[in-house]
Amino acid sequence: MLQLQPEQLLKTRVPNRIGATLFIALVFLDLGRAGAEDYAARYKQFQEQKAPDAQVEPFLNEWREKAPNDPEAWVASANHYFNKGQVLISTKPPGKGDFSVNNAKTGKQAGSISFEQDKPSVKHAADLLQEATTKFPDRLDIWCGLAFIEQESGDFDGEALTLGKMVAYARDHPATLKWLKGEKLPASADQFIPDKLHSYALYYEKKENPEDDKRFMQIATFSTEQFPNHPYAFNDVAMYYSLQNDNAKTREWLEKANKIDPSDTLVMTNLGYVCAKLGDTAAARKWYEAVIRVDPNGEHTERAKEALGKLKKK
Repeated sequence: MLQLQPEQLLKTRVPNRIGATLFIALVFLDLGRAGAEDYAARYKQFQEQKAPDAQVEPFLNEWREKAPNDPEAWVASANHYFNKGQVLISTKPPGKGDFSVNNAKTGKQAGSISFEQDKPSVKHAADLLQEATTKFPDRLDIWCGLAFIEQESGDFDGEALTLGKMVAYARDHPATLKWLKGEKLPASADQFIPDKLHSYALYYEKKENPEDDKRFMQIATFSTEQFPNHPYAFNDVAMYYSLQNDNAKTREWLEKANKIDPSDTLVMTNLGYVCAKLGDTAAARKWYEAVIRVDPNGEHTERAKEALGKLKKK
């Protein structure tokens, strides 16, 4: 769970950096599933040998052609193209995701190392996964991988469309949904999918600018509409209103989240915080005391105790 500074609203728990984590999970997928010609094992050998593109890409094309019912052929192909690019060493300061290079003698920052993606290859990776979603729509990891590529490419409209299609398919086919390597979902779809949507939303919230705040809100609102019995998105919508300094709306959405899961101490902690901001000391005290009562040794208990101490001094 991500914890903000004491004077801020808390975010809901994050099951890892979902966008990157989802696609990286595809990158390191175990491809050792036997097939007619064992394409997966041969591809793994290519990776270990760091074979050149001139050798790998015809093989990937053959794999998809001769094993049209093997989703891993599309996963492997998409990963290959997504990861194409070049390493750049520069004297420029490191940007987001770059590595810092320090002078060995002085220890001072001397430049950066970055990875520049090959945009046509990234688009080809997205096209492959787009095709895969039509061939293997029950594989939610493929939908999520496509959404991640669109996110990383700055295509929010495409990402939102992909997530919407994924949810629509999941609604109509809840019994056949699969995850990595074709395994069953690790949780029910009504729990699993909103967790993923929550993480995609937080990607935009972390950017901390008005345009991305709206994108954060769009995904969160969509999730509340599609999964009204899951509290994460309701807390996310409350976060959006908190960023807008609309404490009344923040409280309203937190109360909705509390009704969905009355035992969620993060939501109760946030309710205590926003009620205090609104000057409703009695309500703030009630929520903080509830946090301590529900989970005496929980991760939000110390904050609740500190907040109660401050309220008593007023």
